[in-house]
This record gives sequence, C-alpha cells and structure tokens, in this order.
Amino acid sequence: MVMPAACADLVAEGAIEASLETSLTPSPVCGTFIPVRLTAVRLADGRMIPLKPAAISRCEMTVAAAAWMSEALAPAVATAGGVLSAIRIADSYNCRPRNRVAGAKMSEHGRGNAVDVGGFELGDGRVWTVAKGGLPMALRASMKDSACTRFATVLGPGSDGYHEDHIHVDLAQRRNDFKLCHWNLDAGSAVASREDKPGANAPAASAESGAGGASEDKEAAGKEAAASAGAAEAEPESAPAPAPEGSAAAGKAAQGKGTPAKGTDAKGTAAKGTAEKGTAQKGGQPPSGQAKTGQTNGPKPKGTQDKNAQDKGGGSKSTQPKQSQSD
Repeated sequence: MVMPAACADLVAEGAIEASLETSLTPSPVCGTFIPVRLTAVRLADGRMIPLKPAAISRCEMTVAAAAWMSEALAPAVATAGGVLSAIRIADSYNCRPRNRVAGAKMSEHGRGNAVDVGGFELGDGRVWTVAKGGLPMALRASMKDSACTRFATVLGPGSDGYHEDHIHVDLAQRRNDFKLCHWNLDAGSAVASREDKPGANAPAASAESGAGGASEDKEAAGKEAAASAGAAEAEPESAPAPAPEGSAAAGKAAQGKGTPAKGTDAKGTAAKGTAEKGTAQKGGQPPSGQAKTGQTNGPKPKGTQDKNAQDKGGGSKSTQPKQSQSD
C-alpha cells in the first residue's frame, strides 16, 4: 500500500508528519480507502504542532484538515490570546453509524471523511475546550467562519445535541454540493451553565454573552434549533416529513355535521364535479335539511351551510424533507 501522492508530497515538503495506518482491517461496511495517520502539522512560524491523538482519515480529508489547522486555527488561537502547542482530536476514522445510533446511516467518520476537534493546548499550560463554552468567543467565531468555508459539513454546540463538546467537519458529497454549517456560538455557554446549575430556571450569563446574558443565549439556541428543522435545509436523500395537521380546510370540513372537504366524497376519495356523493336526489331536489350545491337564490334551511362556503386554502401546505445534521 502506497501513500496517495497529495499526502506524500506534503510529507516530503515537511508541511505535515503523516504515515500510512496499517493496523486497520478493511471493512466492507465502511468501504475501502487508504488510511493516512496525521500526527502533526507545521505552522507558518515553522513549529510542528502535534495532534492528540493522531487523526486517521483518507488523504483528501487529511490535506483539508491540515491546511485548516495551520492556515486558520493556529492564527485564530493566537488572535484570541494563546500560543498553540497541540490540537486535541475528539474523533477521526471510526467505522460506525451516525451519532453511534444503531440502524442509522453510515457516518462520514466511517468513510474516513471526517475529523472532530475537541480543543487546544496552549504554550502556557492552559487548555481551551469546545465543551462548556471553553473557547473564547472570538476564537469560536473565527473557527466557524473558516470551517464553513472549507468543509461540506460543520456541526458544533447547539446543532443537534450530539456535538456539544467538539466541532465536527467533513467532506461529505451531496447533491448540488449542498453544505451544512450549524454551530450556535452562544450555545456552549448556555449548555455549560445548565450543567453547572441543573436546578436553575434559566442559565447564568457567561463572560462571552455580553450585556444580554442568559436570555440571549437561550434565544440564540432556540433560533438555531428552529433553523435546523427548516425546509431550506432539505436533503434529497431524506424522507419527506408528513404534512401538518389542523389546516384551515380541515377545520371548515369539521363544521356542518362533519361534511367532508370540497372535492371529496364521504370516503375521502376525490369526486367528480362539485356535488358530494349521494347529495342530489332523484328529480334534482336536494335532500331534506341541506342546501343544493351551487344554489344562490332563496333562503338556506336553518342550521345548514352552503357547500361552496369552503375555505379557499383547502389543501395543507407541503413541507420539504428535513436535512440530516448528524455525523
């Protein structure tokens, strides 16, 4: 087995420290690829920064992750007031379903196509972690911006409940190059407060939240959750969600002794014309206590409704399939 050229070139240039991962057994479930073990990346100042532990992935992901770490993450850490000494890796290649849920689709980790960053070790001994809002806000914002520019999927705190302590990035292939970027920058602080004070009615304000305090964190988390379920994030491979119940037409149809909605017979089957099945009697006379469909002249029998008084917006609005956020 030979290391792919793109990774071999970076090793030869001294841009990364990497080797072939020979301990993995090819899995028919996760597919076959040449696994590369990335152990360190070289920064612009010449220092070689280790990954703890090493990140194992296919070469394409190795190249993308190494470039992100050296070109974006290290400068962002420096701007936030730290000197990067190591990058903590939460997960890389792992032949498993999404979020480790049995029966779920294969994770991009199982394809060697994803890396999770858990935090940073600094030269003065400090450790900045994604968990519990441990990253400075300026660093969070810079990380999110650079990650969402470079990768197909970015999931962090506030995205789906599975990424509260790490940042997931991958190179998933989707139709029309659709991308996901879900990371509520305030969610980490809110989660940390709730865990520290489980009995509190509202999370305490964090140093990153500013004057708005916990209420802004809670509102931001709610907006991110709503956006996650939005139709604009639909993925073609996902199954469509059911149409909402309780539409205006359903409410109208429930009036007038359970008269079915316009254009359907008593069995819910589409009927020809505008008359309900069995409404007209022989000789063209309407049944007792009902108004003839389309009749406009003369008073209507007391306690009945005109069939044409249906809500014009009878059909329920359809929804697009939801976009999966899991890794």
